Amino acid sequence: MVSRREFLQASLATSAIMTGLGMTGWSRAMAQQALTQDQLLQFDDFGNLTLIHITDAHAHLKPVFFREPDTNIGVGEAAGRVPHVVGEAFQKMFGIAPGSPEAYALTYPDFEALARTYGRMGGFDRIATVVRSIRAARPDALLLDGGDTWHGSYTSLQTRGEDMVRVQNLLGVDAMTSHWEFTFGTERVQELIEMCQFPFLGANIFDVEWDEPAFEPYRIFDKGGLSIGVIGQAFPYLPIANPTGCSPNTASASARSACRRSWTTCAARVSIWWSACRITASTSITRWPGGSGAST
Repeated sequence: MVSRREFLQASLATSAIMTGLGMTGWSRAMAQQALTQDQLLQFDDFGNLTLIHITDAHAHLKPVFFREPDTNIGVGEAAGRVPHVVGEAFQKMFGIAPGSPEAYALTYPDFEALARTYGRMGGFDRIATVVRSIRAARPDALLLDGGDTWHGSYTSLQTRGEDMVRVQNLLGVDAMTSHWEFTFGTERVQELIEMCQFPFLGANIFDVEWDEPAFEPYRIFDKGGLSIGVIGQAFPYLPIANPTGCSPNTASASARSACRRSWTTCAARVSIWWSACRITASTSITRWPGGSGAST
């Protein structure tokens, strides 16, 4: 369970990338909340390792209007737990005031009215502001991309993902894993990987012909005086998670077996399982007798 303190820190970062740093929605939001950009970007330093997580940008370089869903059904143990909590229930769970920037960014109630007040959200220039702020205080912070980054906008379609790789390089991404990236096809993915200035991780993706890992399963970083192993898991069931024919020569291994195999071979003091499966599936994958782990 995410603590209220952890959630509010994350939500303030989300609010900090709301658009309109000039005389638009952002300036109104700061005036209404009596907060400056520096205050929104302020975090308490603790520990010796900081992780910065970005995911599901879907190639949208510029700010957009984004409404959180009003339905997210959790089954079994997942019922009533994040991320399967929405709207007023979500606000109540984390103590979010209705009508606040956090309520607008993270829940759907009164979206239309709040959108007129706060404006668009996101944009990689705003993300870069947040990342630079964190790294100014914590230079050893790891920036990890959970995938669904290269595909989903007009510009990415026209450049076949190259625009997003260039942005990731400028942003200083340390590693990424994948999901809809393979919609461009395996050959194009390989071309884009050649452009990446960071590792493209996929511990659970195997070459069908040679029955061996198709991509680097993990990368070890020396950060904060620690040896950090980042194990990347692409979204499972690769051949059916993307349109037919996009990944003809690859297949997905059992996510749990791939996790266990990489976890035991990664010679790092701390290992991080970086997953494109999101919270519910990742939590399930990293549970096995005698094992424990961290995931997105």
